[in-house]
Amino acid sequence: MPSKSILPRGFKAEFERIAERYRTELGISKFDPLDAFKLAEHLDVPIFSVDEAFSGNLDHPRYLFMSDINRFSAMWMPNEDGEKIIIHNTNHSKYRQQSNLMHELAHIIRNHEIPEESARLCAQLNLIYYNALHEQEAKHLGGCLQITTPGIRWAFKHYNTVEEISEYYCASIDMVNYRLGVTGTRKVYSYQQR
Repeated sequence: MPSKSILPRGFKAEFERIAERYRTELGISKFDPLDAFKLAEHLDVPIFSVDEAFSGNLDHPRYLFMSDINRFSAMWMPNEDGEKIIIHNTNHSKYRQQSNLMHELAHIIRNHEIPEESARLCAQLNLIYYNALHEQEAKHLGGCLQITTPGIRWAFKHYNTVEEISEYYCASIDMVNYRLGVTGTRKVYSYQQR
């Protein structure tokens, strides 16, 4: 059962505007795929693979956790200079990597921060900080960044399967299904075809 949204009224329109603004800045339309690596470069956010982040220290317990395809996808964090970076698991498919990176970029775009005392405690206890509002914002904005509402509606009319839409947008099947559901696209077009 999906969790109840705790996002403020009007968030969908705001996130769509953000997604379309970045597409405009990068010279692509709201129907085009947006590559997460290009968006990160545009935002001056360095992306590192887990192997790059732990180079020379592959026995580290964090490396073993973060290189596990079933336990770790991606995360943003401040580096030693306070700049935000992303570390991601390249063992995932290219589609899943794009969706993972869009989620982390959404955290950065929304200026999410980890309170200093929480960051210290998480580091000491080997925990991961979790904020429900931040996660819902990143999930929805990440989805908008990857596939805008006009984009998913256009794709639903032009492609026969979820797999074809996934291929076009280089998005995970889960992301395509999420965007079809959250935008009401399936419902709208199923109703129109009656």
